[in-house]
Amino acid sequence: MFGNNQSKRMGNVLWFAILIWFSSSLLSQALYIGLYGIPYDAVELFGGVGPAYYLLVGIELVMWALLAGLSLTKVSRRMKIKHSNMVPSLGK
Repeated sequence: MFGNNQSKRMGNVLWFAILIWFSSSLLSQALYIGLYGIPYDAVELFGGVGPAYYLLVGIELVMWALLAGLSLTKVSRRMKIKHSNMVPSLGK
């Protein structure tokens, strides 16, 4: 009981983190396009960051992996629920 509630809470926190991350990326790109008329170049942007580039790429890869894992877990749970509800009634 407690483990399921904690798992659900962590799933919500992960979705909120991904939503904030995606929204901030979208808004920063929109602001840059609004100011300069062209989208920013990712290679130039990361070149200016220096060695921290690898850390940023690692964080992004972890976020994508967590999103994929959470999505697969959610889909597998729903598939399991649908299959368990398909047992025919043998009574009345």
